[in-house]
Amino acid sequence: MAEYKSLIDPVTGEIHERAAVLAEGDRITSERQREEYRRIQAQANGRAPEFTVTQMQNIDEVIERVSDKHCGYLLYLQCFVKYDAILSNPDKTAMSREDMMRTLKVSRSTVYEFLAEMTAAGVMFEDGDRYKLNPRYHFQGRTDNSAVVKTFVAKVKALYSEVKARDLGFVYKLLRYIHLETNTICANPYERDVENTLPLTKEDIAQATGMTEKSVYTKLRNLKFGDQYVFAEVIYGTSRYYKINPFVFYRKSGVPDATLREMFSIRNNFAKRTA
Repeated sequence: MAEYKSLIDPVTGEIHERAAVLAEGDRITSERQREEYRRIQAQANGRAPEFTVTQMQNIDEVIERVSDKHCGYLLYLQCFVKYDAILSNPDKTAMSREDMMRTLKVSRSTVYEFLAEMTAAGVMFEDGDRYKLNPRYHFQGRTDNSAVVKTFVAKVKALYSEVKARDLGFVYKLLRYIHLETNTICANPYERDVENTLPLTKEDIAQATGMTEKSVYTKLRNLKFGDQYVFAEVIYGTSRYYKINPFVFYRKSGVPDATLREMFSIRNNFAKRTA
């Protein structure tokens, strides 16, 4: 490790009050080199992907007041919220109505209608030229509350690019039913004993989302982005139930267990073989 001493330059006679004296094996690095080292270390350590958080026990209030399409816009815009709850552009400036229009790829009138519904419902707040999400429903950051769902930013952005806002709204409505251990869409998502999980059938999901069974079944089987499916159908005897992709939405810390990862990877691999 380097030591700091007072030294005199033998050529100029200049006194350096605090000069670094390198020990054997020390080397000088630039800030750019140090930054590159930090980047490589982060990759090597498997830095967790960026995510936002949904408060499962509170979003019933959103669903009751907000249309399916606007729930879809809301789910997507979570990808742009920062720790201060302000919706922000990629350059970290606050997102204006014009920015929101470009981000959502919708008309000005659609943005005004969306913002009017969001602010009236208390889901978003207008703060001058800025818009903030109500942390009662969505925020970015860590929490000790287990009744939350992590939404992975990169995956939801990819999903929004390939599905309709109403489809994303359908997915949003099911976030309150994700089981902690298994990612099963179920009636008792806070049940710790997996042997007591009560999975929702497509008929149950139709009733919970206010859609027809046919529309629900189509979405459950076909919603995807790239080769990634949003849902997996599990067939057990004559019964069918559903799990949601843990690489898009997940409740636990760390990575999903091997069985859950395999379930979605296998379906993706079948899709690749038949493409």
